[in-house]
Amino acid sequence: MPNLTQAQVTFHTNDEDKDDDTHLTVTVRGSDGTIAARIDDDFGVFHDHSDHGPFGLLVINPAPKELLTQGNVVIRVDPNGNDTWRFNFFLDLTFSDNSHLNAQVDGLELTQDRQQQAFAIQ
Repeated sequence: MPNLTQAQVTFHTNDEDKDDDTHLTVTVRGSDGTIAARIDDDFGVFHDHSDHGPFGLLVINPAPKELLTQGNVVIRVDPNGNDTWRFNFFLDLTFSDNSHLNAQVDGLELTQDRQQQAFAIQ
């Protein structure tokens, strides 16, 4: 069974930017809850109608593909005060046999009141 070797995430900001001091965390988990890859940073401002990334996630646990097929990705923001960010994202996971799994969602909104959402990996 191939194991995770690389993880990258790309964002497209729609009509509401991410403030420069809003902290962003992306966590990839296997079906057993194990963290496979993660990145967190402020990344600076993501202006309206702009693309950012790909950002390489740190592979913490080179999990087998089978575990990640049933896993999820969590996108979380921690604003400094108030912030609303409307965006799309694309996550690409690469495995030791050069195969891929992805997660892609459009039209998301995270705010200081709704800080995170989880999505299935396919």
